[in-house]
Formats: sequence, C-alpha cells, structure tokens
Amino acid sequence: MSEPQLNNNRAESLSDAEKIMLELQRRANAFQTEQEQEPMVSLLTFNLGEEWFALPLDQVKLVARLTPEVTPVPGTSKYVLGIINYKSAIYPLLDLHELLRLEPQVPSRSSRFIIVNQEQYTFAILVDAMTEVKEVREREMEGQLRPNHDISNYIRNELSIEGHLLGLLNLEAILKTVAEGSDA
Repeated sequence: MSEPQLNNNRAESLSDAEKIMLELQRRANAFQTEQEQEPMVSLLTFNLGEEWFALPLDQVKLVARLTPEVTPVPGTSKYVLGIINYKSAIYPLLDLHELLRLEPQVPSRSSRFIIVNQEQYTFAILVDAMTEVKEVREREMEGQLRPNHDISNYIRNELSIEGHLLGLLNLEAILKTVAEGSDA
C-alpha cells in the first residue's frame, strides 16, 4: 500500500473526537507559532506615588539610586528639580508628580532616577520606586486611554499588565510642557 493511501486510510479510521482533537492541536500549534513571531516590546515599569507608569526600554539609558546632590537651577520650569551630575555627565532632573496631578512624595531609599533619551534630548526623571521590566506584545501598545483631560496629553496609552493599569508616558508632550514652563 502506498504512503498517501495509508495516511488516507488512517484519517478515515479516526473517530470524530480524535479528528476534533487533532484539529485543535493543529490550531494550537499555529497560534503558538503566530504568538512567537509577534514583535515584543520591553517596558520599564515604575511607581509615582500609588500609580504605575512605564517607558519603552529602548528610551531608557540607565536607572540609578537618587543622589543627594541635586543642584537647583533658578528660572527653570517648576517641574525641573535641578541638575544632577552622574558619572561626569550633567542631566536635568524632572519631577512629574505635579505635572501628572499626583501627590508629591519625599524622596526615599526606594527613589530612583531614570535617564532617558527622547529624540536629541537626554534627561532624568525622578521615580518613587522601580518595579521591573515587562515584555508586552506590540499590538498591546495600542491600548485604550481613559479620558482624563488633566493628564491625558502626558500618557500615550494605558496597558493592563498582571492586574495593574500602567500609563505609558508620552515624553514628547512632557518635554514640551517642561520647556514651556507651564501646564498644557
């Protein structure tokens, strides 16, 4: 008996339940292959107060413990705490609490600064606590945004990850407001 005829006889001898199980297995394998090929994005997650936020990891240069030496700079935006010197490089340090309408926090041992790159600008953001790096599918980045006219310009979209609602920061809008020195 030839091979194609043998496979055909085997398929005819399967029960309906076995045929369904084989089809489900085929679909599961196809779905898994599709999932593995879907582009993933790494997000650095952190807290400002009780709220969770995220930045794409490709915009993050480094994360470090907050240094006690923050030098105030007169005449800057109210969102600029000052400048920091980290490894012989000077960065403006932004505090986003007021901009995002969050209760100001006193820096603590868990406070960190994140040095980020946004186009040609490099600056630091003060955060209250770091959480972790999360991997999300690129299509999940097209999340919905709850209407909040006070801060919606500063949040690109919202993602639900492991039961936490994360606001993905819009650094371009944040920088624009900081540069103008006022709320948008």
